[in-house]
Amino acid sequence: MSSHLRFFFSSRDSLHLGLIFTCNSLLFGNWITRIPDIKDAIGLSEGELGLALLGAPIGAMCIMPLSGWVIARFDLGRTLVASGLAHVLALPLLALSDSFWGLVVALFFFGFTNAIMDISMNATAAAIERKHKRAIMSTCHGMWSLGGMAGAALGSVLAGLEISTGIHLALVTAAIFIMILLLSGSLFRIKESRNVGDKVFAWPRGPLLLLAFMAFCILLSEGAIADWSAVYMRDVVVADAYLVGMAYAGFSMLMAIGRLTGDSIIPRLGKKHVVLYGSLLSVIGLFIAMFFEAQMLVIIGFSITGLGYSCIVPVLFISGANQPGYTAGTGIAAVTTLGYAGFLVGPPLIGILAEEYGLTMGMWFVLFCSLMVSVLSITTKFR
Repeated sequence: MSSHLRFFFSSRDSLHLGLIFTCNSLLFGNWITRIPDIKDAIGLSEGELGLALLGAPIGAMCIMPLSGWVIARFDLGRTLVASGLAHVLALPLLALSDSFWGLVVALFFFGFTNAIMDISMNATAAAIERKHKRAIMSTCHGMWSLGGMAGAALGSVLAGLEISTGIHLALVTAAIFIMILLLSGSLFRIKESRNVGDKVFAWPRGPLLLLAFMAFCILLSEGAIADWSAVYMRDVVVADAYLVGMAYAGFSMLMAIGRLTGDSIIPRLGKKHVVLYGSLLSVIGLFIAMFFEAQMLVIIGFSITGLGYSCIVPVLFISGANQPGYTAGTGIAAVTTLGYAGFLVGPPLIGILAEEYGLTMGMWFVLFCSLMVSVLSITTKFR
């Protein structure tokens, strides 16, 4: 085991935070595998599903610009625990939705709680890095990817066993609620270090704006693959039922491997090269996924894409947290206000493109976003 992983798993704060990242993505991984079932249960078209998914980004955007202030007002650890528990309770509301507007409202709450949880998780990672002077951001995101992989795999199995969506999501809710309560002890007391004059509210501008736009492109792509890969496998590839969720499971698995090794790789290659090479690798993976029709090759293509994306977001987030004149939470919030919006706007945007031009065209747009990041990384300065 490498030295950075030994530190991560031996430090209580780091390990518990990593498991909080895992809890967050377990929720998301289970949700995305049931999207086709919820779509069919409500009777939505692809375009209607895409519009309904806008509820999540609207909810997220209502809190993201204010998240730095919220963290400063209520303390970092308290915000993390409270938002995590609230986000868990948002999951069963998705299964209870029985109409277009019901799903929109449920997704609004899901996006709202996830946004503040996401920012407080990353700000906590930055605070722990500063405290111990050891990199953990990429490893925390690796734990998130492991959770997404496990959630997608579990969701696929339960869907294949014809377990109802309501029972499935209720069981996941109960298990993860208990997990967060058990992990909250040491994290609840973590506070954010601030200097006099550091901003606690900021829209992305200057260097932060460029980082935010790159995050927008990558997270839009991640969100699109998360929400539409199962539909793509089922409707375009016509995959077997037990393989429908495996494209995202493979995507998450390779992303997890990349992120778990990222804290040792990033210093060696440099942040700029990690973003450049990673985005180019994702372009190759997406091309394979869309050019070939064989089920396993499509899964391999999405998996390669996950490896390419793996360390890009951790680099962008920590670069935002290290911007002078801002608290870590505010710097991350400024990047994620635009960047994380891409994660949530991506799925409905792909739905609109799928409605008009077909789902394959939507995936080509994802490839274009990855290529944009490759170009922008050449002139960007990363901290």
